[in-house]
Amino acid sequence: MKTKARIFAASIALLLFATNSNAQDSFFDGDSSSGFDSFEGSSSSIPVEFSGTLKADGRAYLDKDVDGKDTGFEAKNLKDYRHIPTDADVSAKLGIKYSGNKADAEAKLLFQKDIIKDHPFDVIDELTLSGYMGNFTLNAGKMKITWGKGDKLHVLDNFNADDYTDFIIPDYLDRRISTPMAQAIYAPAYSNGVISNIRVEAVYTPFLPTDRFANEGYWVPGQVGALKSTVTDIVSTNLASKLAAKDALASSTPTTGYIAAEKSYLEYLTYANSLMDDPESLYPDTNTLKYSQFGTRVTATLKQFDIGASYYYGHFKQPTVDLSSYYADSMAIAANSAFLSNYGAAIQSGAVTKEDAIKAFAIQSGTELSLPELHYDRKQTFGLEASTILWHFNLRGEAAFNLTEDTKGDNPWVHNNSVAWLAGFDIDLPFANMNVNIQETGSLTLNYNKVKDGSFKEFDADYNAGHATNNRLVANITTSFMNEKLSPEVTLMYGIERGDFVVMPKIVYKPVPDLSLTASGMYINCKDEESEFYAWENNSFVQLGARVEF
Repeated sequence: MKTKARIFAASIALLLFATNSNAQDSFFDGDSSSGFDSFEGSSSSIPVEFSGTLKADGRAYLDKDVDGKDTGFEAKNLKDYRHIPTDADVSAKLGIKYSGNKADAEAKLLFQKDIIKDHPFDVIDELTLSGYMGNFTLNAGKMKITWGKGDKLHVLDNFNADDYTDFIIPDYLDRRISTPMAQAIYAPAYSNGVISNIRVEAVYTPFLPTDRFANEGYWVPGQVGALKSTVTDIVSTNLASKLAAKDALASSTPTTGYIAAEKSYLEYLTYANSLMDDPESLYPDTNTLKYSQFGTRVTATLKQFDIGASYYYGHFKQPTVDLSSYYADSMAIAANSAFLSNYGAAIQSGAVTKEDAIKAFAIQSGTELSLPELHYDRKQTFGLEASTILWHFNLRGEAAFNLTEDTKGDNPWVHNNSVAWLAGFDIDLPFANMNVNIQETGSLTLNYNKVKDGSFKEFDADYNAGHATNNRLVANITTSFMNEKLSPEVTLMYGIERGDFVVMPKIVYKPVPDLSLTASGMYINCKDEESEFYAWENNSFVQLGARVEF
């Protein structure tokens, strides 16, 4: 609570300072040149700009019942629509920007219910301090940077993590999580008939931001739900084994021994409850220098081509689960002679599964099973990027080679080396202000079949429904009418190997320049349980929203 209070106090103080300072004569007398005309009697101008966005959205899930359960809901009459669950969200983003002679500063504050409650540090959505020293620029703060030539899709953009708590519905930059970092840019004033716009960039972050996923609600990924179930199951088994050992001790040892067992049991009970309520406590702490990130990038214009090369040293943003210790404990139990004599016949006859028998024996014998271990695999990414204009087509592409610590590909608990790519184009059509944007992004896992059956292949970190490749085709079509007051848009995404299909239509109406009224929705269709978005197949929705910018 103290941390939240400090962040809110700092945010409010910053806003009060800005509002108080801005309440000088020039802000209200119609002079919009800088937002300030004078400050404490000085005639010098202070170039400060203020901006903001206020949003309100309401959503109705069409395939849910009133309790949020998947039903494949189909309304038979108007009364049935009363049972559709709804959700609403409001947010405010406030921006303050100072532009000086040799230095700039910009802050963006984001006020949203989940951010305030769960991630108060991110009330400061971005804070960037910039200094200009000739051809050198230094940026530092809590920042978002984008590497690569893709349009809202990238395979080279590694520094910032993503917030998937609302799936992929927010815009790409809105999903990105800002992180403290330093960025140095050198842009020499060199140009000739072949090469120009040279830019050399270096970035460092002291720790690793990781992707966020919902732990409850409609957008919990299947992997997160499975992990939580596994952890809860193991913890429950261990807790039962502790209780069984305590009861056995009570009947055979003096009171002092029982007291010690009681203390051990209560300590484990507290630990178990903590894990079952918050499995994320198993995750490693990435706020250490061990998880720092570094990268360099060089871009330039080569005649009509914008090209670039980059190097990234850091980690994957999503964790890998290591169940080797847990299964080692299970195999040790399975080889125990007492286990075989008690459960061998029942397992062979099919009366009980081997896994259930192992858990039952662990409880009876007071044996603890090791919990899953989670880690963020280290990786290095070597990247190339390019874009150009060919006739009326804007062409773009990215390519990446990801080097990991499992070059042989035979460790199921660590990611293999991989190759990733993106290729696409967009074109403006000569009617209805239409733009068509099509991109294909994919990856190839190297040495994909090195993990054999019986060696935890089903738990392989690179498991992809039996495919070494994973390709997605994304199309976005936009148009506008009524002098751009009415803007329809649709985004289509298709998973080539797994058969996922997502449609996201949207229509924006601007009755006045600063006000946007939006109607949008999403429909998800999956081929089978191996589909990447299967956990969200029944999350189709419609949404209405309003947005004011100033």
